[in-house]
Amino acid sequence: MSRAGSILKNEKGDFYISDGVKIIIAVVLGALLLAALTAIFNDTVIPRITSEIEALFG
Repeated sequence: MSRAGSILKNEKGDFYISDGVKIIIAVVLGALLLAALTAIFNDTVIPRITSEIEALFG
């Protein structure tokens, strides 16, 4: 409990900078992953599903 309190009272800048960098990296990687998945779905999956549905019903 005292260790958690001392970490929260830490006024060193490197603690905040390292956490900020980690958050920025996570956001950028998440955005890249989301963009890649969107591109894959729009170019590959959606047209394939559409053609399969049209073949079944049309």
